[in-house]
Amino acid sequence: MSNNQTVTYTATNLITDLRASIDRDSGLSHAFFELTRRLAPQFNIRKAVLLLRPDANAPLAAISTWDNGQIREGLALKLPSESSLFEIVAGHGEVYTENFCGGFSGNFFEKKLLLEADSRSFVLHPLKHDGQVIGLLGFSSDRPTAFTCFEEGLVDPVINEFSAIIRDKALRL
Repeated sequence: MSNNQTVTYTATNLITDLRASIDRDSGLSHAFFELTRRLAPQFNIRKAVLLLRPDANAPLAAISTWDNGQIREGLALKLPSESSLFEIVAGHGEVYTENFCGGFSGNFFEKKLLLEADSRSFVLHPLKHDGQVIGLLGFSSDRPTAFTCFEEGLVDPVINEFSAIIRDKALRL
C-alpha cells in the first residue's frame, strides 16, 4: 500500500470509528474528545482546543480544551479579537501550521490555550459548513513538523466529517 492509500484507509477507518463513538445525544465536547483521542497518538498531540463561532458576527469562543489527555468542557470563553491569530486563520479559511512556536503571533489567551513550554509545532484547522467557517480545531505537539499532512489535505476527510458532526450538534442546542 502506498502512503496516500494508507492515509486514505486510515482516514476512512477513523471516520467510521468516530461516527460509531459519538451518539446522537453526546455533546460537542465529547465529539472533540473522541476525535482528539484518536489523533493524539499519531501526532503526539499535547494540547488541543475546539473553537466555535456562535454566529457570523460573534468572536470565536473556546468550547473545550484537551491537555495531555484531560478534557475541560463547559467552557464558553470568548476570545479577544485583538492580535488574534485564530481570527486571522478563520478569516482566511485555510489550514495554518507553524513549526517554530517561540514566535507565536497570536495573543496571550490563544498561546495559553494552545501551547506548552515544549511545543514544537501546531496546526489551526478551520471547521467549515456550507463554505462558511464555523470554528477552528487547534492542536499542538512536542514533535517538529507533526502536522505537515494537515497542510497537504490528507486529514481533510476526517476534519470535514467532524465539522458535519459539530454543526449537527450545534443546531440541536
